[in-house]
Amino acid sequence: MKTLKSEEIYKYLADLIRNANSSVKISSAWLKGNMISLLLSHLRENVELEVILRASELKDLLITDDRVFEEIRKRGGIVYLNNRLHAKFILVDDCKAVVGSANFTGAGLSDYDSGNIEAAVYYDDSDDPGEIKELVDYFERIKEDSSKFDDNLIGFAINPVKSDSFEFILIEPGIKERSYVKVNHLEGTVLAEITTIYSYDMGFFANPFSAGESAVFGSIDEFKTLFSGRKDKDWKKAAVWSYLNENGDKVRIAVAEILGIVTPDGKLETNMEPFDVGEPVCAASKEVLNAVSKTTWSGKSMAYPVEVGVFKGTDQKVFIDAKEVITKHMLILGTTGSGKSHFTKKFLSRLLQQYPVQVFIFDPHGEYYDGLRESVSEKYIEHEEYIEHIVFKETIFPIYPEEVENIIKEIGLSSIISGNSKVAKSNKSRLAAEIKPSLRTTSFKEKNLYDILLNVKTEEDEAISEEVASVLGEEILVSQVSTYDEMDSALKSDKKVIIFNFSCITDPATRVNLAGLVMQELFEKNKKDKKERIVVLEEAHNFAPESSYGDVSAGRNNLALTMARKIASEGRKFNLGLIVITQRPAQVSKYVLSQANTQAMFRTMNDSDLKAIESYVEFAGKSMIGLLPSLRTGVGILSGLGVPFPLVVEVK
Repeated sequence: MKTLKSEEIYKYLADLIRNANSSVKISSAWLKGNMISLLLSHLRENVELEVILRASELKDLLITDDRVFEEIRKRGGIVYLNNRLHAKFILVDDCKAVVGSANFTGAGLSDYDSGNIEAAVYYDDSDDPGEIKELVDYFERIKEDSSKFDDNLIGFAINPVKSDSFEFILIEPGIKERSYVKVNHLEGTVLAEITTIYSYDMGFFANPFSAGESAVFGSIDEFKTLFSGRKDKDWKKAAVWSYLNENGDKVRIAVAEILGIVTPDGKLETNMEPFDVGEPVCAASKEVLNAVSKTTWSGKSMAYPVEVGVFKGTDQKVFIDAKEVITKHMLILGTTGSGKSHFTKKFLSRLLQQYPVQVFIFDPHGEYYDGLRESVSEKYIEHEEYIEHIVFKETIFPIYPEEVENIIKEIGLSSIISGNSKVAKSNKSRLAAEIKPSLRTTSFKEKNLYDILLNVKTEEDEAISEEVASVLGEEILVSQVSTYDEMDSALKSDKKVIIFNFSCITDPATRVNLAGLVMQELFEKNKKDKKERIVVLEEAHNFAPESSYGDVSAGRNNLALTMARKIASEGRKFNLGLIVITQRPAQVSKYVLSQANTQAMFRTMNDSDLKAIESYVEFAGKSMIGLLPSLRTGVGILSGLGVPFPLVVEVK
């Protein structure tokens, strides 16, 4: 131990810092930038630097100037703020120390004759190992009671702080709405999202901190000078401009919604109490976002995490739990060109490569095969072990006798199918025996529609098959058995993805009939084996409309709608999931929409669609839905049970 006088303190400090090998730890209520610059100029690279300083009132930071932070940041140091600090000491390599009365300022580290009269004591562990260890422990104790000040610090909480939201002074430029922030908490880390940023000018207009009043920051006399009387409007504009130039002092206030508390073990739990006003608010670190990125809305770890992109403005990956999609369904929506289809193909290709799930895609326009083939491993495509691609040829595939009856009526043979005549009753009976809304009982397993129409006779006992063929075309009337075989084969396939390509089918009723039959069989199949499967309804408004859409019925005769509703309500019990994809959510069955408990939403602008989303998507909230019209291509909103909280994602 050695006693140091005023004129010796600086020299010892400089020598200690110059010879530091691993760490320099400084505790000083006040610091000055010029003195810190001189001392740290001796610091070697890769030496860890930690500084604790006092920040209990504005006066402290008027003494500790901004250059202090610049010099510490330049050398990769970390600053801690403490509102009760008065201790002054330095530790080097946890084995040498100077403890005394001097702050790290010009007056504190000057000679006896020119500055403050100070005294200090020098220790090293060769003489006083116990004292050094106690000082190291004391430094760590002060750190624990301090707030870490680093590049992530962006503001401080102001009145009022609530358990679900708070406001804070935003002091870091470049922070945008929908950025994530964190606040330290005894139980973990409070994670929040900035929803709104306001800009105020403290030299002008209303005081944002006054409760229930609009007190003017500037003097009332100046306010009257600017706005009272019958002055020329252009003079008023020029006067306000000059006033702001003279008195302007802008401040930004951010409003943040609390998403939850990230516990030390990575769970996201509901926040039940407010933290203190004045707490530092930091940009959410990659570690915090990473901790929650693979949790679901319920806070549990994802069973089948599928990477879909990154949190907007970061490089932190975002995942959706495909297990939640299988058991509780998913909605994907957005206008043409919004990035909806790109997202869907990315999600499906990654899902199929990682997890034991079989996917059945109903593709109205033949868009999926090439996209998925490019996205998945080439070995699957090369050996044709991955994708079954069913391209339906042009056909009609009636599943209700009434559909065939309507065809007969449209070609002018109403008399043989309508009314109570013997011929009409006989023909109706024959059709009812052959045409069934079930793959298991339909006669199309063995007979084409042409064969069935051979038994539908005129009053002269002549078959009408040739007459119908002359109107519809014979190829269409003899295609039902091959279409049945394609569906039956696909339903028995073990390939990971089955695509039903409807691009060649022009009859809307046939599209919904085929889709309905397949979904019906899948539902029965899953009731028995409960293997994990997903049905993907692309352009769902063409299969499961809310009200009749074009030529597609929304009545009980729409088997696709009936089965979509059934899978939406009961499929989760049998591991049969549903992905509903649409440009027009307002046109999709509201019941089906309401059962899709995970949502991926891209740019949507139509008012009726936005209202439908707001009514039936319960997780996102109005503020998130309000972003949909302005989202750029490839940026979407994820919400619901398959993600930790509503978030903005850039699809990657």
